[in-house]
Amino acid sequence: MSTSPTPANEKERLKALDDYDILDTLSEHEFDRLTELASIICEAPISLVSLLDERRQWFKSAVGLQVKETPRDLAFCRYTITDAQFLEVGDATQDIRFKHNALVTGDPDIRFYAGYPLIDPNGYALGTLCVIDRVPRILTDRQKRALQLLAEEVIALIVERRKKQDLKNVEKLFRSSNDLVFVGSTDGFFKRVNPAFTKVLGWSEAHLLHTPVFELIHPDDIAATEHELKNLSLGHDTINFLQRLKTINGDFKTIEWTATPETLTGNIFGIGRDVSSIVIKDKMLAESEEKLRIFFENSQGLMCTHDLNGEFLSLNTAGAAILGYTPEELLKMGLYDIVPQERHAFLDAYLKQITATGQAKGQMLTRHKNGSLKVWLYNNTLQTSPREGTYVIGNAIDITERYRLEKDLERTKEILEQTNQVARVGGWELDIQQQKVYWTSVTKEIHGVSAGYEPDLATGIDFYKEGDSRNRISAAIEKAIADGTPWDEELQIINAQGKQLWVRALGNAEFTNSVCNRLYGTFQDINDYKAAELALKKSVETQEALNLELMKQVALVKEQDKTIEKIQEFKFLADSIPQIIWTSNPDGTMDYYNKHWFDYTGMSMDDTLFYGWEPVIHKDDAADDYKKWQQSLATGNPYKSEVRFRRAADGVYKWHLSQATPMRAANGTILKWFGSCYDIDEYKRALDLENRISQYEDFNRIVAHNLRGPSGSIRMILNMIAEAADEHEKEELLQMLNQSSETLNETLNELMRVLEVRNSKNIAYDTCNLNDMVKVTGTMLKGQMISKNAVITTNLQITSMQFPKMYLESIFYNMVSNSLKYSKPDVAPVIHITSQLANGRMSLTFADNGLGIDLKKHGKDMFKLNSVFHAGHDSKGIGLFMTKTQIETFGGKITVESEPNVGTKFTIVF
Repeated sequence: MSTSPTPANEKERLKALDDYDILDTLSEHEFDRLTELASIICEAPISLVSLLDERRQWFKSAVGLQVKETPRDLAFCRYTITDAQFLEVGDATQDIRFKHNALVTGDPDIRFYAGYPLIDPNGYALGTLCVIDRVPRILTDRQKRALQLLAEEVIALIVERRKKQDLKNVEKLFRSSNDLVFVGSTDGFFKRVNPAFTKVLGWSEAHLLHTPVFELIHPDDIAATEHELKNLSLGHDTINFLQRLKTINGDFKTIEWTATPETLTGNIFGIGRDVSSIVIKDKMLAESEEKLRIFFENSQGLMCTHDLNGEFLSLNTAGAAILGYTPEELLKMGLYDIVPQERHAFLDAYLKQITATGQAKGQMLTRHKNGSLKVWLYNNTLQTSPREGTYVIGNAIDITERYRLEKDLERTKEILEQTNQVARVGGWELDIQQQKVYWTSVTKEIHGVSAGYEPDLATGIDFYKEGDSRNRISAAIEKAIADGTPWDEELQIINAQGKQLWVRALGNAEFTNSVCNRLYGTFQDINDYKAAELALKKSVETQEALNLELMKQVALVKEQDKTIEKIQEFKFLADSIPQIIWTSNPDGTMDYYNKHWFDYTGMSMDDTLFYGWEPVIHKDDAADDYKKWQQSLATGNPYKSEVRFRRAADGVYKWHLSQATPMRAANGTILKWFGSCYDIDEYKRALDLENRISQYEDFNRIVAHNLRGPSGSIRMILNMIAEAADEHEKEELLQMLNQSSETLNETLNELMRVLEVRNSKNIAYDTCNLNDMVKVTGTMLKGQMISKNAVITTNLQITSMQFPKMYLESIFYNMVSNSLKYSKPDVAPVIHITSQLANGRMSLTFADNGLGIDLKKHGKDMFKLNSVFHAGHDSKGIGLFMTKTQIETFGGKITVESEPNVGTKFTIVF
C-alpha cells in the first residue's frame, strides 16, 4: 500500500497538467536557462523543472542529472505539491521521510533539497522548480526568494507555451477550416486565402491571388460590393454581407462574409461561408462569430485605444483583467486614473510625444485595482480616421515579474561585488590563444596598480616574489596548461608600491578539443591572516601566563578571610587583570564582574544583572554552556566551558575559556563561586593548526605502512625469479611481479585521493565490496602468502559496507599481514575472515592459527604505538595502533581474543 502523499485536488490537478500538453516534450532553451540560473544562484550542482503525473516525476529541464524521469514514490517533490508551499530538506539522511529513499542511499546521493511548487493561474500545483546537492546545507533568504521568482517564471513559461500552442492551432484552423478565410485590401485583390477557397470555388490559390475579385463576383453584386469596400476603407466592419462568387465550373456560390479592416495597414480580414443551404448558413455563421470573439477576448497583453487626453475609448478583456478591472469600469476612466500621481509628469510627456511624432514606446507604471504596481512595455501609434477622428492605438505587455527579477539580479550582482571588496577577493582570467590577461578591480587593488592598468602574463608573474613563490606559480601555470591540474597556493608578491604581501592564488583550466584555451581563478589578500599566524605562539604563551597568575590570585582570595576589606582587595586585583573575573552566589546568581567585563562587552552592571550573558554569548554556544553551569551548580563540581563572546568594540566573537571553582565552608557547603573567562582565541587557532599537522603525520604513517607490503612482495618475487630454474615458473613469477606492481600503483593513486580528501576537509564514504577487499589484500601480500603456503578463507554474510575505501584497505592489509608475520614456523597460516550483522551493527572478524599473544602480559599495551610482542619479526608497532585509530575515527570499535601458540582473533564492530 502506497503511503505517498497526494494533493486533495489530485484528479483536477492531473487534468490541468494534461491540458498543458507538456509531458514528454523535447527540451526547450527557455526552461534550460531558468534551471541553469537556479543552479548558479543556489550554488547547487543539480537543478530540475519537475512535473508529476499519477506514476512518475518527469523532468522538463535538468542541470546536473542525466535521467528524464523517476518513479513518483521516490520524488521529494510529491511533498512540495501536496503542501503547495516551499519545501527545504537540509540533510535527507536525518529526515524520516527520505533517509531510506533510494535516491538518498544511492545515486545521485541526495542530501539537500529545496523546491517551490509550480502553481498555475487556477491554483493547481503541476510540479516544482527544485535544487539538489550531495552535501547537507540550507539556502539563504535571498536564494530562497530568487528560487521562488524563478519558479514563478517557469509557470509563466508553461502558461505562455500553452498560449503559443493555441496560436499555432489557430494557424492550423486557418489551413484546415471549411470556412473561406482571407486577407485582402481595398483595391479588390486577395493577399492571402485559405484552402477552403479552392475546395468551395475550385480555383487554385495562385489564380485567386492574381485575379481582381470583381472578375469573380456576380454582376448583380458588384455595386453592393463596392459600397462595402468603401465602408471598410473608412474603418467600418462588414457583417453578414451576402455575395455570389463564380466557381471554376461557371456557376455561383453564395458566400456570407464577415470582414473587418485594419486601418493601420489597409488590410481587410474576412471569413466567409457557403450559405447556399440555409442550415449550413446558420451553423457556419455562429461558429465564425464565436471564433472572432474568442480571438479578441483572449489576446495577450493590453490592447486599447484612447484619445489625446488619455481617456479610454476601447480595450480588450484580457488587458482589463490584468489591471484588475472589467472593460466597463475602465471605459469610465483614463490613463491618469491608473497611472500613479507621482508619474503624471511622465504621462504628460508621453501624450505630447505621441501627438507630435505619432509614435511612442517605452515602459509605463500603472496601479492595479488592489493597489499593487504593474510595469508595462508599450508601443503605441497615433491613428486618424474620418469617423473616429484622431486617437491612439495602444499595445502593451505586462513585464512586472521580469522587471522585478532583473532588479533582484542587479542587486545580487552588486552584493557579490561588495562582498569581494570586503573579503579582498578578486578574479582573473587568461585567454591562452590571445595571450590576453584580465584582472578584476580588487585584483588590481591588491597588486597596487591603477584601475586602467592592463596586465599581461609575463608582468603578472613578475609581481610574485623572486624565488620560491615565483617558481611555484610558474610551475602551476605550466602544469595546468599541460594537463588541466588546478592549483591553490599561498604565495608572496611585491606590489607596485614595493609592499610585500601574502596572497592566496587559485587557478583552473578550461579545455576545448583537448587543448587548453583558458585559465581562470581567484586572488585573495591574506596578509593579515599570515601576520596573525606569526604572532599566534607569543599570544598563546601570554594568555597562559596571565591565566596562571589569575588562578594564583583567585586561590589566594579563597584562602583569605571573607571580610569587606579583603573583598575590596579582591575587586581591585580583579580590575587590574586584563581578563574577565566574576563571582556567583551558591544558587548561581551573579553578584560581581570586574572592570574588564564591562570594557569588553560594553554592558553596564544593571544590564548584566538583568540580561546575563545572553546579549554577548554566541547563540551556538549558549545552550551547552548553560547546561554545564547548571550541572556544576547541582553537583558542586568545578565549571569549565569554552564559549565565544562578542566584543563591543568591533562586534567580533572571540573564544574564551570560562571556568569557576566553588569556595566551601568547613562543613563542605558552597559559600561562593569564583569564576574567570580568559581569551583563548589565538590558542584555539593554534590547536586547529596542530590538528591539521597531526592529520598529515597520520597520513604519512599510512603511506609508509601501506606501501611496505606491495614493495616487500615485489622484493620477494624478484628473489624467487632469481632462484627459479624453470622458464615457465619464471613467466608465472613475472606475471605476479606485474600484478604486484599494478597494486602498488593503485595504492599510490588511492593515497593521493586520500590526500585530496584531507585537503578538502571532507572524507567521503565509499561503497566497499568486501570480496574485492579480500582479493586486493591477497594481491598486495602475494609474495608472503606463497612463501608461507598461506590460505585465506571467508564467510561473508555481509558483502558490502559504507566506509572510506583507503582506510578499509589499510585495515584489511594490517590484519592479514599481522597473521602472516606472526605465523608458526612449521605450520601453514590459515586466515579466516567473517562478516555478519549482530544487534543492528556490522561485525568483521579476522582469525588465524599463529603464535598468539599473552593478553595477561601484553593486553594493556595491545594497541599502543610502538608496542611489539614478538622479537625477530621486523615489527615497528605501528600497524595495530593505526588500525585502532582508523576504526575509532569512524565510530567503530576493535577487540582482541588470543592464546599463545593457538592463534588470534580480532573483532571489529561498526
